Amino acid sequence: MVESSASTHELQDPPDEPKTILVAVDGSAAAERVIAMAARITRSMPRAMVHVVHVFRTSRLDRARLGTPTGNADLIEDAKEQLQYHVRATRKQCRAEVTGHFALGEPAAEILHLCESLDADLLVVGTHDYVGFERFLLGSVAENLMRKAGCPVLVVRGKTHRSA
Repeated sequence: MVESSASTHELQDPPDEPKTILVAVDGSAAAERVIAMAARITRSMPRAMVHVVHVFRTSRLDRARLGTPTGNADLIEDAKEQLQYHVRATRKQCRAEVTGHFALGEPAAEILHLCESLDADLLVVGTHDYVGFERFLLGSVAENLMRKAGCPVLVVRGKTHRSA
């Protein structure tokens, strides 16, 4: 007798199911895509904890690139407001408990530090797909995280191919 896939037995959680999920966002439009993907993943994990982190980059190179003065408190407040927006959006899209974290510094280093301190089981990040000189100057935070994180990393990017 063949058992159908629609049987009524209770599903068991896999032993390595993520319980702590760290979602790294920034001020770009891609952050909403990262939040949406993380929320979709956590819908099947009601006991998961979702931590949303925004790291405000403090290197002189980035401030010069943005044309802003050093220590601009308004930009930091804007970044904190963006984090709160993303935390609220995450709460609306999933049932998991959601906590926000804000940090100042180099994004990859701060995200890796938080990933370790939370003992994250999964890290969800976006990518800007920088190329050429911009990638040389800024590096790739997502690539750095993939190489150095002590847990699986899901990199979310926009769809670039057209549907048939």
